[in-house]
Amino acid sequence: MLHEDELLQRIKDGDISSLDELVALYYPGILRYCLWHTQNRQTAEDATQETFLKAIRHLDAYVHRGKFKAYIYKIAANACIDYSRKRITERLPDDLAESDNRLEQIESEENFAWLLRRLPNEQQEVVMLRFVHELKIREIAEVTGVPMRTVQSRLRSALKRIEKDL
Repeated sequence: MLHEDELLQRIKDGDISSLDELVALYYPGILRYCLWHTQNRQTAEDATQETFLKAIRHLDAYVHRGKFKAYIYKIAANACIDYSRKRITERLPDDLAESDNRLEQIESEENFAWLLRRLPNEQQEVVMLRFVHELKIREIAEVTGVPMRTVQSRLRSALKRIEKDL
């Protein structure tokens, strides 16, 4: 798999087929992110598609500084907020298998989701972005629009709460 820097340069140079590679690189993670936020498969797929449409539409204005991952997740976050405002989302069922069998791969994922749902929304977001989507603190700060210290504080508080719940 090509590194995102190379892909973005190839796209800038006019290689349209590299767009497919770029989408394939981020699609699974963005879909998981949208599934968590929209809690409905169809809405998550719509938000994911909207994310990539917006990213591609504005790719010519994007200045790459090694932060494309944070950029695409920020677009996804906004797309999910837009869908939430439209009240298209549904409640997440207690059993993740009802929502999507592919999400429930092992029991620990279910336990993680249960623990995560017990956290305040701001802490859920930080934990998801850090441990599920493997974003760095700086990238999480860009996605959430809060200072890095706030991200660190939320992450620390969330981990303490999860440890206490365990």
